[in-house]
Amino acid sequence: MIDYTTGDFTETVDKVDVVLDLVGGTYGSRSLPVLRADGRYIDFQSSDAATDPRYHRVAGHPSPATLAAMATLADQGKLHIEVGHLLPLSAVTEAHRLSESGRVRGKIVLTPWE
Repeated sequence: MIDYTTGDFTETVDKVDVVLDLVGGTYGSRSLPVLRADGRYIDFQSSDAATDPRYHRVAGHPSPATLAAMATLADQGKLHIEVGHLLPLSAVTEAHRLSESGRVRGKIVLTPWE
């Protein structure tokens, strides 16, 4: 695992088979040089690497059946969602700032109560 907060990942790794980009933006163009020529760049957001032939976009479209299956897994304790920040709805500006920082680990949850 590489901690992007402590250094530049492009100086730490070289010639990987797969890049899973969960961040998007300019991480695409920064990731391509460390990707093998026959590698795969898999994007879950929106990336500036979309024109590269190794680029593959993955999008999720949850269905009621998928959400029900996930709820069952959660009830069984087999699915864990990490909550990084629990904030009142009145702190939506702070939540947005945290989200844009790219430094949040876990989900940001807004509650209707203080």
